[in-house]
Amino acid sequence: MKILDNDELRRIHSLAMQIKTPVSGQATGNRKSKSKGTSVEFSDFREYVPGDDFRRIDWNAYGRFNRLFVKLYMEEREAPVQVFPDISLSMDYGTPNKFFAACRLAAAVSYISLLSYDSVYVNPWNEKIHGTYGPFRTQSAYIKVDNLLAGLKASGKSNFSDALRNMEWKTGRGVSFVITDGLLREGLEEGLKYLKYRNQDVFLCLVLSPEEMSPVLNGAVKLIDSETGEAIEVTVSAALLKRYEESLKQHLAKLGEQCRKWGVHFAALTSSMPVDLMLKTVIG
Repeated sequence: MKILDNDELRRIHSLAMQIKTPVSGQATGNRKSKSKGTSVEFSDFREYVPGDDFRRIDWNAYGRFNRLFVKLYMEEREAPVQVFPDISLSMDYGTPNKFFAACRLAAAVSYISLLSYDSVYVNPWNEKIHGTYGPFRTQSAYIKVDNLLAGLKASGKSNFSDALRNMEWKTGRGVSFVITDGLLREGLEEGLKYLKYRNQDVFLCLVLSPEEMSPVLNGAVKLIDSETGEAIEVTVSAALLKRYEESLKQHLAKLGEQCRKWGVHFAALTSSMPVDLMLKTVIG
């Protein structure tokens, strides 16, 4: 089963052509040279995107294909893009399922990064990093990313800082996308700060289900923590639900403000959002 179908990939491809993504242009200073020193040796073509230098358009190619392409040289640089999908048990919840939504967003980020000729690493995590997969460097490598994400299963507790502590870093400066529901007892703040210490341009993508945003509950219920098994019995009323939604709104606002102070990009998403809208919310 594919994480993203062909129609979704077409929409994402079109979106990537409309916006200047941080992985391809705005991550100033985060890109590494493909060769030592500088070179004007021709390397490849890629399709023109708004913001590219018009002087590098290949007009011969335009005459043949009626589409704009720009020339790439060996001095072109790529941004290492680290994708961190949360695979803890708390993600396996909601309709649509948060875990599946997180994998879809991870696939979308990987796809547009590969379109931009950047290298992609996928790092599934809960209490630890379950492998650093990559680098994936070509558009044709996307199918490997899709297969990898499709094979992931939600399990275990979550602690982002512990996971990063045991991670073997293979790159220097770059861009990191952390995709999680944020339901961690500890480790999120420390993990984000650690990524900044590693010279990463960090994007925190918080994915919650519609049921978590606006619960539909009534009467006496037992709430069970999916990661620890701890349970609490509560009596749900309209007043309690209103307090919950107000508290959640305040929590998201506070987290967003903290991210701004840390220099982290923040986006609050719901698992019901189309993947292209999630992507646009994150990097648009």
